[in-house]
Amino acid sequence: MRLGLVLITISLALCAAQTSGNVTDDYFPPPFFDEGENLSSMNCGNETTWNQWSVFVKNILNQESCENFIALTQRTILRTVACPLISTDVRVFPKYCKQRGTEEECIRLSVKVLDVKQIDINPLARVKFTIMITEKMPSEVITPICLFNRDNAMDLQLQRESPYFQWSAWNCDPPSPTNVTSQSNCSMVLSSEEMSTMKLHKISIQSILCVEKTKRDYRYLINLNKGRYFLRGFKYLSVNRYYFDILPHIDQVARNAKDISALLLIPETKQPRGFTTAPENLSFPNCGRKPTPARRKRGNDDSSEVLPPTSLIFGGHMAQKAGYPWHVYIENEVTGQICGGTLISPTAVLTAAHCIYGSEAEDFIVSVGMYDKRKRRAPGVQRREPSRLIVHPKYDSKNFISDVGLMILKTKIQITNTVRPICLWNFDSDANLDRVSGTEAMAVGFGLVDNHTRTDELQEVRLPIRGHKECYLSKRNFFGKYLRPGDNFCAGFMNGTTVCNGDSGGSLSVEKNGRWFIRGIVSFGMAKNVMFEGEERSFCHPNHYSLFADVASYVDWIVEKSRLNSF
Repeated sequence: MRLGLVLITISLALCAAQTSGNVTDDYFPPPFFDEGENLSSMNCGNETTWNQWSVFVKNILNQESCENFIALTQRTILRTVACPLISTDVRVFPKYCKQRGTEEECIRLSVKVLDVKQIDINPLARVKFTIMITEKMPSEVITPICLFNRDNAMDLQLQRESPYFQWSAWNCDPPSPTNVTSQSNCSMVLSSEEMSTMKLHKISIQSILCVEKTKRDYRYLINLNKGRYFLRGFKYLSVNRYYFDILPHIDQVARNAKDISALLLIPETKQPRGFTTAPENLSFPNCGRKPTPARRKRGNDDSSEVLPPTSLIFGGHMAQKAGYPWHVYIENEVTGQICGGTLISPTAVLTAAHCIYGSEAEDFIVSVGMYDKRKRRAPGVQRREPSRLIVHPKYDSKNFISDVGLMILKTKIQITNTVRPICLWNFDSDANLDRVSGTEAMAVGFGLVDNHTRTDELQEVRLPIRGHKECYLSKRNFFGKYLRPGDNFCAGFMNGTTVCNGDSGGSLSVEKNGRWFIRGIVSFGMAKNVMFEGEERSFCHPNHYSLFADVASYVDWIVEKSRLNSF
């Protein structure tokens, strides 16, 4: 039976909020969700549907329930106080149904909980979010609220035309107007008792928003802007008139929610490391020099943007012999896996952590100065065994976080005209990725080519570095999850030109003043299932950007672990 629903529109008396004081020193930039109105969920926060955000959770066996969940999407609900109901018998019911319908109707509209996540927001104060992933809730009864989408500096400037309200999910009352002050002024408006409570619970003044006194206990602080409601803060201690600011935690919420993607906040640029080879400030003497011109273009067109597919690296070129004297071919003789690497000193090879994670040093053979895999022992090729593998301590094998690793060789590589280290990134002005966005960089490797077979000869591909926002917008669901400014970045085209399986660990390098500097390590990208030799296999997706570990963020660790300063 299809349930008929009556939606009640309530006219709200809006009260313009007053601000006082200056902008807080703790600046939080706006989260970026998508284009247009930059909303966390399509059609979220409609001004006339405030009574459709609320849901409650009930265990249908023992009838225990949790109130005050708020819908973020059709498949994600949030509660800012822990809810112990995490069994498979738990069901989610739209609050609108509970208030306006019968118990039988609520059961018919119930949806199953598929996953429960607890997120630590403030471990010292023991503040957690409970996020439940559910089956899709009916849009007729659930309209999600929007997550806040502007920075706190602009927020203070706009409060007169963008008022604030307090609201609770346990009743059908409309949001109640309130005044909000900045974090920096909370200490002036809160009582000594309230400040003592904050100190007792180890709550920082920078993490809260203060409101005027009220006789009622509200759970959420919401903002009305251009006809939409946005979730701005949440109550932790009901006796106090302050709310935890959700703005610094939106990324955590988005990454644990279903149907929300957000671009991570871009961190401030670190000061690049100063090396000992003054005045050029190089990581190794005479690094990054090519013995001969490196590129041999096939054909007359000099633009990779319009390059047709070839039988080489996807949209790439055959590299010139000795054109990349720092490229290292890494073979795992136990698993058969191949990767790329980059020589940064006579005893250190920089590669991706996933190329060496879980293996032993004796499993590998590395070759430097090799152009053709069929000629591993040709004159000029130097083969070495590593004595030690070093994986970055923050490496996450599931999400490829900190995908940086080092191989320390047993014996030194002999520096020649065709074998020499690349330079580590050391540019102050260009450490910020936005300043190198659009710069052409070179990736090299022995990975898969257009027909999904391995090449015998070293290949090169020219890829422009892409800004974080451009990368995120190209495929929000994927890059919203895996792009992490300050840890990695993306590069490439969306025309079939890319790095592929087997190129992992190799360099993405940029030429400056006649020297080549490594800026990225080939990490991973989107996969594409392809029928190959009678079976479905997973290969690189040639029509999306690829991700590279950002060497500029890891130079200090690389130098420390490779002992570069001792050479």
